[in-house]
Amino acid sequence: ALIYRIARYYYLENLSQNEIAQIEQISRSKVSRLLERARANGLVNVEIKLPANPLASTLEKRLQEELGLQQAIVVPASVSESTDETEDALIRDVASVAAVHLPKMLENAKVIGLGWGRTLYSVPAHLPFMPPDPSKIFVPLVSNLSLRNRFLQTSNIVSRYGERFDSETYYLNISAVKAPNEPRTESEILNIRQLEQYWDSLDVALISLGAPPLENTQYLQTMIAPDMFSARDVDPDARGEMLSQTYFSDGTFCPIGRNIEVVAFPLDRLRDVPSVICLAAGTYKAEPLLYAARNGFFKTLITDHLTAQEILRLLKK
Repeated sequence: ALIYRIARYYYLENLSQNEIAQIEQISRSKVSRLLERARANGLVNVEIKLPANPLASTLEKRLQEELGLQQAIVVPASVSESTDETEDALIRDVASVAAVHLPKMLENAKVIGLGWGRTLYSVPAHLPFMPPDPSKIFVPLVSNLSLRNRFLQTSNIVSRYGERFDSETYYLNISAVKAPNEPRTESEILNIRQLEQYWDSLDVALISLGAPPLENTQYLQTMIAPDMFSARDVDPDARGEMLSQTYFSDGTFCPIGRNIEVVAFPLDRLRDVPSVICLAAGTYKAEPLLYAARNGFFKTLITDHLTAQEILRLLKK
C-alpha cells in the first residue's frame, strides 16, 4: 500500500520526492528506493518511445532501395554537422537508438558475433539489463588488436554485451598480434578452433567499419607502424577497414598490415550469415559504408542522418 501511494504521488500527481517524504514522514532516500521497487514489481510501467521523424523515414527508405538493404535505421543527429568535435555526440546518438532496437533484433539469435569500434563498445551502456538467457552466446569476430585501446579489445566488448543480456560469452585468450613465423601454442590453437566452430553457427554478426588504413589516423595508424602496412593497405582503391581487413571496391579484401597475423572472420563469409548489422556514425564512414553494402558485407544499417545524407550524395555523384 505504501509503495502504491508513493508511486501515485510521484507519477500521477507529480509531487517531488521531498514532498512525498514529508507527507509519509519517511526519508527521501526511502522514497527513491520504494519507487525503484514499484518499477521492479510491475506496479509502474514506464515506456519511452522514439518520436516519428519524416526525414529519417525518407532516408531509411532511400538507403534500403539504393543499397539493397533489408533494413535501415537512421538516427536524427543531435548536432548539425559531422566533425572531429561532434563525433562523440554522433556515437552517443547512434548507440542509444541502436540499444532500443537490438533486443528485438537479437531476440531469437543464439550465436552472436561482435566486431570492434567505439560505437559497438558504447551500445551496452544504453541497453537495459535483460532476463537471463543462457541459450545465447556472444563471441568475438576478430582478436584484440591493441593492448591499450579499449575500443579495439573485443574481449572487453563481448563482456559488456554478455552482462547486459545475461548470456554466455566466449573469449580469445591469445596474443593480440603475432608474426606469421611465430608458432601458436596448443592451447591457442584449441581456442581458435572452438571459436571457428561458433563462427560456423553464427545467427547474427554485429559489426562496424572504418576508413581505409591510409586515412584511419584514429586507430590503425596509432596501432600499426607505417612501415608495417602492406602495399595493398595503401592502394588508392582501398575503400575501408572491417574486422581488421582492408576491402576494395570489387569486394576483394586482405588482412591489415605486413607480417602481422590477426585472427578474424573472413569478410566474404559475412554474406552467408543470416543477419549482419552494421553500426556506424560520422560522415567519413559514408564511402566505406557504401562499398561495404554494395559488396554484401551487411544487410542492416544503423547510422546517423548526416552520414545517411552523405551516402546518398555519393551515390548521386
